[in-house]
Amino acid sequence: MREPFLTYSNSLQERYGAKTYKLTLSGGRTCPTRDGTFGPRKGWGGCSFCDIHGSASFFANERRELPVQVQMEKASTAIRQRFKAEKFIAYFQSYTTTHEEIAEFQNRYEEAIRFPGVVALAVGTRPDCLPDEILDVLCTYLDKVDVQLELGVQSFSEPVLEWFERGHDGATAVDALERALQRSKLEESKARKGRLDVSAHLILGAPMETSEDIIASAHKLNAIGVHGVKLHHLHILKKTKLEKRYKNGEFSFLTLEEYMERAILFLRHLDPRIVIHRTHGLAPHPEELVGPDWSIQKIYPVEKLKTVMREKQFFQGDLL
Repeated sequence: MREPFLTYSNSLQERYGAKTYKLTLSGGRTCPTRDGTFGPRKGWGGCSFCDIHGSASFFANERRELPVQVQMEKASTAIRQRFKAEKFIAYFQSYTTTHEEIAEFQNRYEEAIRFPGVVALAVGTRPDCLPDEILDVLCTYLDKVDVQLELGVQSFSEPVLEWFERGHDGATAVDALERALQRSKLEESKARKGRLDVSAHLILGAPMETSEDIIASAHKLNAIGVHGVKLHHLHILKKTKLEKRYKNGEFSFLTLEEYMERAILFLRHLDPRIVIHRTHGLAPHPEELVGPDWSIQKIYPVEKLKTVMREKQFFQGDLL
């Protein structure tokens, strides 16, 4: 049966010829909107949606003080047993993973790619934390593994970015994506063993976000030529700025059906060659979730989305 969109799992199977899973590792220690490096003031408190764990998963947070190889051994053991995984992607996720001295995170990356079965290094960071020097470092690993660069764009809409308190504008995101993709093409021309894949992370569901904003985001990513997109829905965690706004009655939760309308609109305007890494968010710490309740479900929302798209004969890019 034809998939309604290009899934990340299928792209990994095609690329590596085996079951391949991410090992989520503790990433950075802080970010510009927390320490005030790029934000308007020190102690700004992070983006409005980000919790005290910096979007780290439960297990990554539990293991964050351990050496990288120990983190990977603990994570891989469970994944091998449960999913029969054969190959792995070392994924540095939490906070901003390039917001430190280069030598510090470079040592962690080098340790990660030495782990048995690792075929790619995945790095999550912000558009305003991607100087060319960072790209230079990431590309040094292409002689050994692929590099997946995930940029937290979140939105191209200025009002939405301000509501998220991101500390950067849409132009900064466009510049970072374009520079990364230019570098990807350059490295590809050198016939490196690995390739640099560039993906954008978006959050759908801000109260001022319009259908036109969603469509424009898809078209912009098409024009830029990203390799992948990771979609998240707006969900609220405890001890975040959004929790206070929600309790003040400033906005309401999206139902799963409301979110699917937005996600489907986006997907139908997105180039079908772009890999969809994720279709919805998953609360990293369920006990700290304010809502919506369906944010703790990993499988059902994506299967429901696929079912609705198949029933209505909607497919990625069919409105282009």
